[in-house]
Amino acid sequence: MTLQMAAGMVPLLVRARMAAGVAHGVPWGISLDGLLASEIRENTKAAARAAGTDYEPYSLDAVPEDLDLPLARCTGDGGDRWHWAATFAYPEDEVLGPNVQYWSARPDQHALDQMSAELPALVSERQGRYRSRVMPLPLTVCRHLVWRAVGDPAAITELLTPIVSIGKKRSAGHGHVLTWTVDEEPAADRWEFAHLYPDGALGRTAPHSCLADTAPAAATGGEARMGLRPPYMHPACRAQVLLPAT
Repeated sequence: MTLQMAAGMVPLLVRARMAAGVAHGVPWGISLDGLLASEIRENTKAAARAAGTDYEPYSLDAVPEDLDLPLARCTGDGGDRWHWAATFAYPEDEVLGPNVQYWSARPDQHALDQMSAELPALVSERQGRYRSRVMPLPLTVCRHLVWRAVGDPAAITELLTPIVSIGKKRSAGHGHVLTWTVDEEPAADRWEFAHLYPDGALGRTAPHSCLADTAPAAATGGEARMGLRPPYMHPACRAQVLLPAT
């Protein structure tokens, strides 16, 4: 296992100062490489709209292109089983929970009537696609979210600065980011900053080979078939990996 780095890439500590809680759909935090890839993707879409041209959407039937992120690459198992040298988010100064809010939704009968030529006398709010919902929303409440990475500090700062909110239910005020800071840690171990949380546990999805030579073995969240790099939810990016510790 080796890291492939471009000139100017160093170990980094990335911090997002949070206004309150952040919501995410998996037990571990939001991936830094996923955030960077999403911002590059949005910039590409915006440029295409401004130029009046089309852009290639993601498709389940096609292998997505690997975007050029300002991060080093860990070779992992070799071949296509590599990943970016960055961890998932780690809460700093966390307010211990559980911290759970609830959101609700119900169908707008008047809006449905305007959108459809034919409707039953009443759309049921008790069953079916348009039923009312009251759903729990687990939150991580902390002062900062922290990522470790190996990459280009200037390019990462440029991509992160416009991002004002992350996670789920952003329109409801969750995941609001007050400031971003990207600090260089030139004396740090590059492999650790590419893989481990500050507490020494595995901080991202990774192949077994990434931890084969660690002693003592880093704590993990078990093993499963999950995304190895962004877009993490795309079937082509999934592999049998070790999961981050939670």
